[in-house]
Amino acid sequence: MSSTKTINRKTFLVTCRASCLGFVGLSTALSGCKSVYYAQQPVLQNKAIQIARKEFEAVSKKGEVTIRPFILVEMKGQSHPIYVYRFNDTEYSAVLMKCSHQGNELNAHDGYLTCPGHGSEFDNRGKVTEGPAEKPLTTFRVSSDPQHIYIHIG
Repeated sequence: MSSTKTINRKTFLVTCRASCLGFVGLSTALSGCKSVYYAQQPVLQNKAIQIARKEFEAVSKKGEVTIRPFILVEMKGQSHPIYVYRFNDTEYSAVLMKCSHQGNELNAHDGYLTCPGHGSEFDNRGKVTEGPAEKPLTTFRVSSDPQHIYIHIG
């Protein structure tokens, strides 16, 4: 005699939803495990934050050099970090990591920022890609020379 258990549609849907949410939560948690790099020696000079171009270089234990897609910059007295994204060797963007919706500090990812408060998303130039935020983020002009990148804050 075999025993076959039947479940109703509602129980099946609730079980599937819980499983899906578990997978989404796990993937989100694991994606947050990537380390975020903060510039080690930013210098405030003439209303610009100066960071060395070498800050974008990551050296592995084997001595291999890779280029980070972004770094974060914190300065004393600054309310939120600045997300500096590298498009290529001469083009960068700098965005204040303060959500334009309710002011939460944003989470940094490769190419975009997310708000842990209400789920707003912004691209690497500070434009809204997902609400509820409606306004873009505060951005800063960026310039560079062969050794440094300058984030103009004034």
